[in-house]
Amino acid sequence: MLMEKLKVLHVDFAGCEGCNVSIIRAYPKLMNEIDLDISYLRDGSCQYGEYDVALITGGACMNEPRILEELKEIREKARVVVAFGSCASLGGILRFARGGQEPRPDHRNFQPINSVIPVDYSIPGCPPTPQMLQSFFKFFMAGNESRLRLFKVTAGLKKLSGFDLIDDIVLTGLCIGCGACELSCPTGAIRLVEKRPTIIQERCIRCGTCYIRCPRASQLICLGGEKP
Repeated sequence: MLMEKLKVLHVDFAGCEGCNVSIIRAYPKLMNEIDLDISYLRDGSCQYGEYDVALITGGACMNEPRILEELKEIREKARVVVAFGSCASLGGILRFARGGQEPRPDHRNFQPINSVIPVDYSIPGCPPTPQMLQSFFKFFMAGNESRLRLFKVTAGLKKLSGFDLIDDIVLTGLCIGCGACELSCPTGAIRLVEKRPTIIQERCIRCGTCYIRCPRASQLICLGGEKP
């Protein structure tokens, strides 16, 4: 018996397009399981129908009423809402940019989308790898909530960064020196010194990638529930 494909909507708000590229790279291995609606790219306007899953990339600009209304409409039409990437999940560089980075986002105007609508799952990363999205849909379609718990708990967070990694894992003695944080950091803000992570403060864009990839931190977040 063939399983019916999931009806998946992807909408991008503010972002650098890195998350969109990651979704496109993931899609060839998801085509048998999901129908991906990216019609917003074609005609610039969205008439939302009913969806099983809405993938949202990019942060919410609080000065754009149209975007806030669109987010509310998506929430009404989609059974499950997934924030994909750090800007949608945590605000990321849109919220914390400093030093005149292009395209010079006004960090005071952007929020993670869970500041506007309830989110079911968040997948931080700058960008998340295509494999993370493929794994998400694999476990989602299997109804494996234990493997989705990290994404479920993260949906309640509004910030997560390398600074949290230092506070929660390194300074508490939980670090095992595996180097996953250094390898995953998209800006080179994490460096291992004598097998312990240090942070280059001005490079951290608060994407939370290091925290999610750290085996101890991801375990802590799953066991401890929501961080304040």
